[in-house]
Amino acid sequence: MPVLYKYEKPLMGIWKIGESWQEMFEALVNKEVYCSGLNRIQSDSRKQEWLAVRLLLQHLAGSETHIRYRENGAPFLSGSVYNISISHTKGFAAIILSENPNPGIDMEYHSVRAWKLRKKYMNGNELDMMTSLCDSEKPDSNEANGAARKMATLCWCAKETAFKALGETDVDFAGHLHIEPFHFSKEGFLTLKENRTEENRRFRINYQVTEDYILTWKE
Repeated sequence: MPVLYKYEKPLMGIWKIGESWQEMFEALVNKEVYCSGLNRIQSDSRKQEWLAVRLLLQHLAGSETHIRYRENGAPFLSGSVYNISISHTKGFAAIILSENPNPGIDMEYHSVRAWKLRKKYMNGNELDMMTSLCDSEKPDSNEANGAARKMATLCWCAKETAFKALGETDVDFAGHLHIEPFHFSKEGFLTLKENRTEENRRFRINYQVTEDYILTWKE
């Protein structure tokens, strides 16, 4: 079954991509509506991701609902009570539907990328949080560094989620988004404070760390 995970409150789901884009296209209701958008995409993998999001939305919403995009690229649902956020990574797509304004979701597959780039998006306090999880900057050298690599990816996902929820441009991930100290585990939540706006909002970011990916979301 392509729907790997479904959560009711908030309404959220993950699609594990195992079909060709042609098979996914055939599963859509009113396929002609999606032709123009699909034809603008060149690569097969991007077509799969794009279609997985539409099929997952069709499954979660229980009816045909179409995604539109604002000028800043943020997705929205025309004529729906739900607000939407979208993410996809290697082999997976995820969406969250919420009646609250500005939800956010992000997912990443496990890699060393976030670790290598950590000094670009993490501030000093956040880097200090990882010192107990690693002894060096070689993420593959031992089990502790594997945990640090996962935490680096989690922090990246959390900031991406907050960025989507914030709805602002020119956001400095290291300077504007600050993750408060938390205990790293396989699932839980963390608190992120932003100082990009005058409201200085705090976001509760929920997370899950699985063998295949790391998922974060804000209702």
